[in-house]
Amino acid sequence: MLSRLIEFSVHRRVVVLVLAGILAVFGIRAYHNLSIEAFPDVTNAQVQVITQMPGYAAAEVERQVTIPLERALNGTPRMTLLRSENLFGLSIITLVFDDEADPFDSRMVVGQRLGDAELPEGVTPALAPESTPLGKIYRFRITSDRHDLFAIRSEMQWTVTRMLRQVQGVADVVPFGGYLKEIQVQPDPAKLYAAGISLDTLEETLNKANLNVGGGFLRTGDQELTVRGIGVIQTPEDIKQVPLKAKDGTALTVGDVATIQTAPTPRRGSVSYNDQREVVEGLVLMRRGENPSLVLEGIHDQVKRLNDTILPKGMKIVPVYDRSELVGHTIGTVQDNLLHGFILVIAIVWLFLRSVTGSAVVSVVIPLSLLTAFIGLSLLGLPANLISMGAIDFGILVDGAVVLVEAVMHAMQTERPQDKKAILKLVIASAIDVGRPTFYSMLIIIAALLPVFTLQSVEGRMFRPLALTYAFALTGALVNGGAKVGHSAA
Repeated sequence: MLSRLIEFSVHRRVVVLVLAGILAVFGIRAYHNLSIEAFPDVTNAQVQVITQMPGYAAAEVERQVTIPLERALNGTPRMTLLRSENLFGLSIITLVFDDEADPFDSRMVVGQRLGDAELPEGVTPALAPESTPLGKIYRFRITSDRHDLFAIRSEMQWTVTRMLRQVQGVADVVPFGGYLKEIQVQPDPAKLYAAGISLDTLEETLNKANLNVGGGFLRTGDQELTVRGIGVIQTPEDIKQVPLKAKDGTALTVGDVATIQTAPTPRRGSVSYNDQREVVEGLVLMRRGENPSLVLEGIHDQVKRLNDTILPKGMKIVPVYDRSELVGHTIGTVQDNLLHGFILVIAIVWLFLRSVTGSAVVSVVIPLSLLTAFIGLSLLGLPANLISMGAIDFGILVDGAVVLVEAVMHAMQTERPQDKKAILKLVIASAIDVGRPTFYSMLIIIAALLPVFTLQSVEGRMFRPLALTYAFALTGALVNGGAKVGHSAA
């Protein structure tokens, strides 16, 4: 096979150049589409079930929510671990799956099993966003010199989070800090008792009053007018006017038995930033498997749009943490290492061979090998990272090409053929003579990577991309080195 490759490359050099150009085009395209991360995501497939039960102690949450959910989730296919955490008013159940489990299929199965759990009325479990601990790619805060924390948190809750969730690849946007505005009804027990009204009656009345209803339509000539009953509460005054009962011909309203006021939702924490005691922050979570560079590009565009045209004057989104900076430093580090390694290898090759043609042939192998690695990673859907790309050894990549070129040059200097036919014949013979041991030596290096592919769990997720990248690059060096050696005859 190697002999035929060498003969083909010698006799069909134009075809080899065209094929190399096609490889370069596909390799460059694969590089631009390749997901590049700062470090590998070693997180296993996990699904979190989050259930809120406000006002209940952790022990009650465990008894009424967590235990029924665990019974329903036990036996989930490919699940290796189930753990739970119970807090005041909150249940968190984490299901861990094996390496063969598809994260999205696992979420679907878990979602189906949640319906089998018998939970208290009004308690509904929900799945956490499809993200990983490494999915926290963008953190920001909203600053303003003319708005209070109520207004800032309101914009965060109703405008910023909604628009950032529209970015392709964003799993969720989590707001922190500030004050959530709410209308609070604080009943007076003495007045309720005197009026003969229970808390349940008060709550039921408020729920019934806070809704819109449809009344069909009314025909007016050739037209139909839609009939609506508007009852949604807008202000504290609306609540005060809600009637509870009639007494002596006078309506008893909510305002007669309770105090209504606008106040912040009770908080259990706050967010500070440097010397600022209170700020409003947001955290953007990336969906598992997405390209962080593309997701961050969409986030940046949306943030610019929010700052320029949507947010109130004086309000601005300021980044606190941006993964694109880390990814940019990673790409810069890899490019710098590759460039210096490329220059160093070519300089050493020229120093020993003293041939511009030979050095050029060897130099072509390096970028083509890297492009082959990019194509392989792209086909498998694997991301590139600093560990996998930084492990590529240029010396080993060009080793086969150096041996082939040196053998050809030595034969040319020894035999000194005069006509083109003799030159081509000598090139083929000398390349084939050293081609077989060179071929097997590189196969041995590739075979030495096989144990890495047997690694499982965290170790496998960390080092398998490294081994695959190296194997693809060596394969590219093996093929391109044999194909390009024919050009040394020129």
